[in-house]
Amino acid sequence: MSTSLSSAPYTLHIWPGKWNLSSIDPICLAAVLYLQLTIPGKFQIVECVNPDLSSSGYLPFLTHGHVHVSTLSAIISFVTSLSKSSPASGATDIEASLNNSDKAKRTAWFAHVESGVGDLVSHMFYSLDANYRGLTHPTLASMLPIPQRYYVPGRIRDSYKPRLEASELWSLPGIEQEKESPFGEKEKKKDNSKDKYVRVFEQEKVLAKARSCLDLYANLLQGKPFFFGDRIAVLDVYFAAHVLLLLDAPFPDPLISSLLKESYPSLVDHARLVKTETSAHGATHTLETSLSQSLSAVIPRLFSSTQKAEVKSDADDVRFSRMRWAWITLAIGAVIYRLSQTDLIIRFSLDEDTPADSEENVELELEEEEEVEVEEDEEGDESD
Repeated sequence: MSTSLSSAPYTLHIWPGKWNLSSIDPICLAAVLYLQLTIPGKFQIVECVNPDLSSSGYLPFLTHGHVHVSTLSAIISFVTSLSKSSPASGATDIEASLNNSDKAKRTAWFAHVESGVGDLVSHMFYSLDANYRGLTHPTLASMLPIPQRYYVPGRIRDSYKPRLEASELWSLPGIEQEKESPFGEKEKKKDNSKDKYVRVFEQEKVLAKARSCLDLYANLLQGKPFFFGDRIAVLDVYFAAHVLLLLDAPFPDPLISSLLKESYPSLVDHARLVKTETSAHGATHTLETSLSQSLSAVIPRLFSSTQKAEVKSDADDVRFSRMRWAWITLAIGAVIYRLSQTDLIIRFSLDEDTPADSEENVELELEEEEEVEVEEDEEGDESD
């Protein structure tokens, strides 16, 4: 069992890539950079737009045989334990040289990157209306199949709104949001001096938050190539993944991107160095995916045409496969039987209603004839 597990491929499922980056999501991008350092050339990438395939409901997740590892922290723990328990796997622990104090600091900084720098990235992609409508929404729509492309980007944006509102990084409705007419057309509000003043004030507030966050990492770096010295660590990878998205994504409103390039050249050089170090460890193979097909995202993976039949050596797998097909056959048969019975019931009810309707019509006709005769008799009596 251990031999078959070690020979199984490592497959990383992530959001698709763009702008010469492996993924448009910072956590997925960090997972790719991390695996390029720890198991270079031994894992595959599957571009995925359905987070429901993950056990946690979020991307990325890693599969290795029957093992399913979700969330970035779990993937890091899995690869670290793999490097210690299975040397034949070729996994490397890039933080083996760190002492306990550095590892504790790394954990605290890791959480700060997620909350601080992660909010800045989310603000650029989802809060600023110019960036969302000009970059984020078209990018997500091009990756998603029909009909998901029409409503999923909006849902993703709404999921970030409470977090950004709590950190005061969500745009004011009267400033960045465009008004929509009843016919679905976008109408730009008239720009007056008050709106300009409020807009400038909001931008300065965002820049102040960005400076207070980025100053911490500039001080932590202090001229070193990496945060903990001359060797790259997980914190370098995680921070660089966020900065690379801010630098390489072509934002229509490059508010924080311009701040990074102008005021924090050391952080820019750090992110570029991390990307160079990870790419030097070998390229990964990306599996082909059918993101443009709508049926592949709606129909279960069991019926996907991209999956090839695999030879199952385990008797339990064969038994469960037969049970699954038997259940599907019974379900389809039950649906067909139910539809046929429904059709018979409708026909029987129609046949029963027809005679009753005809008798009622005859009775109504007789009543009308009797009323006409009575009226004629009354008219005859009056004339006499």
